[in-house]
Amino acid sequence: MSHEKPDVQIDGPVPLYEQIKAGIKEYVKKHDLKAGQKIPNEAELCDLFDVSRITIRRAIKELVEEGFIEIIRGKGTFVKIAKKDLHLLNLKGFTEGLSTGEKENNIQKEIKYKEIIEDTSEIAKAFGTGHTSFLKLIRVVKDSHGPFSVDFAYFPTNLYPGIESKITDDTSTFAIIREHYHIKFTKVEKEIEYNLPTQEICTYLGISKTTPVILVKKVIYGTYGTPVHYSRYYLIGERVKFFIDAEYDVSQ
Repeated sequence: MSHEKPDVQIDGPVPLYEQIKAGIKEYVKKHDLKAGQKIPNEAELCDLFDVSRITIRRAIKELVEEGFIEIIRGKGTFVKIAKKDLHLLNLKGFTEGLSTGEKENNIQKEIKYKEIIEDTSEIAKAFGTGHTSFLKLIRVVKDSHGPFSVDFAYFPTNLYPGIESKITDDTSTFAIIREHYHIKFTKVEKEIEYNLPTQEICTYLGISKTTPVILVKKVIYGTYGTPVHYSRYYLIGERVKFFIDAEYDVSQ
């Protein structure tokens, strides 16, 4: 860390903690720190600005409240990564369900597994009877800060013959279902759980077993009320937030 002392006026008209806040922001800019990168700890900041730890702590507290930095217990203080906004009520695919700004933020998908499998109890429960084999697709979703979600999706082969050859890393599977197979979605059911990850999820997302994840199980129904899509995806809890917007019928 550079030991060049920033210009802090102890008896100046601007409160000392406000000067430290501006100084930390200037430090982040000067050192080109990106979201997710660590800033100096309290002791280092005390040395850098030559002020007390009480002043540093107040500046950090306010920067956390402003959303400029975040404290991760046991790890340190980091430039804050903006959380992904995910819509809970839509019938869109995962990346289509991101807010407009997020879709433009270098979102990429990478296939980790794509194979035809036989029926399992989990899939049978979601789809009911009438299907014997499925395409199992596992894709990791990531941005410039790394992976933040892994999606396990299942497609009945009798509904979607040949779909495995149509899916690449960044393909929208929902677009393929709508445009190639002409299936319309009419209803979605989502079940959300807050869990600790399995070793498989840790490997896909590059996280530890103590990092909380959000599990979303999703069943989508077609025109005749039968399931046409099932998936479960895991999200790093600290990287996402959900939102709902719904219209209220004022005539009632």
